[in-house]
Amino acid sequence: MGEMLPARWFDDPDCHARELAALRRQWLYVGTRFDTPLTRTVLGTPVTVTAALTATDGQGRALEVDACGAFVFVRLQGGGPGLADHLGPVAAHLARLSDQCDQPIAEDHVEFAANWKALVENTMDDFHGSTVHPTTIHPAVHADWQTHLETTRRGRHSTSSWLLSDGTETWWRRIDGKMGLRRVTDHARYDHCFVFPNLYVASFYGAMVITHTVTPLAADRSRLDWRLFLPVTAPEKPAVAAFRRSLTSVLAGSARAVILEDQPLCERVQQGRAAALGPGILGRRERRIADFHHAWARALGLDAPPLPADAPYEENAV
Repeated sequence: MGEMLPARWFDDPDCHARELAALRRQWLYVGTRFDTPLTRTVLGTPVTVTAALTATDGQGRALEVDACGAFVFVRLQGGGPGLADHLGPVAAHLARLSDQCDQPIAEDHVEFAANWKALVENTMDDFHGSTVHPTTIHPAVHADWQTHLETTRRGRHSTSSWLLSDGTETWWRRIDGKMGLRRVTDHARYDHCFVFPNLYVASFYGAMVITHTVTPLAADRSRLDWRLFLPVTAPEKPAVAAFRRSLTSVLAGSARAVILEDQPLCERVQQGRAAALGPGILGRRERRIADFHHAWARALGLDAPPLPADAPYEENAV
């Protein structure tokens, strides 16, 4: 096996069934403590989580549930490491963002005619911000993004941080002046955290947080759900509330525009993968994709692809 899973893992129904079984053994994000009690459908299983952090399925059977700060995760089938061990070094990042998730402003979803792993690969490809999103993400970050991009590979998880452009930083500062944003950190950056196997969490300007959850629907179909949070220091003030409502449609529209730019790319990759003559060669900014494939192959019980040799990778962290 090369660095990547064979192409059949992107379109074969039997492989899809094995992946669903493996996902049921993973910690999967379901919502925040601010939402509890909550009811979600996770991989076709109705899940109810109480404010006391107990969870049951549709038949009333107890499920494993735990939280990292405000982020709540369930495991549909027991066994394996606890949540803290699973999250490892990214737990601190999620805990830092937790207080930002008490004021949701919008949520949406889009279905892709693509295998769920294509969406995961897409979000970890640092090159695609300037190529797939030339009118959305690319102008929002520093023009010399490769110099100002910080990426940390943490085995199955990873983080990246992009310096915002001067114009974007100015825009956020004006928003902050009008609404009084509650910020978790005072920096003008776009931060991205991938949490294995199917969650990524973005934050802008240390204020707005967006959660993205990828759900397999079929071997060649998946769904991306996202939710926006924008905490302000005085949400009860009428002027702040009114401005926040008017801004919501802008931010939600921008988030959806980015996803709709990703959609055709992922779908073309899905269509073209079967015709590929061999595995692709990953660039320096795409190494997290190999990390994901290695970790997921191990979760599937396969002979894992070789460990990436160009960066530290903790075998016991997977």
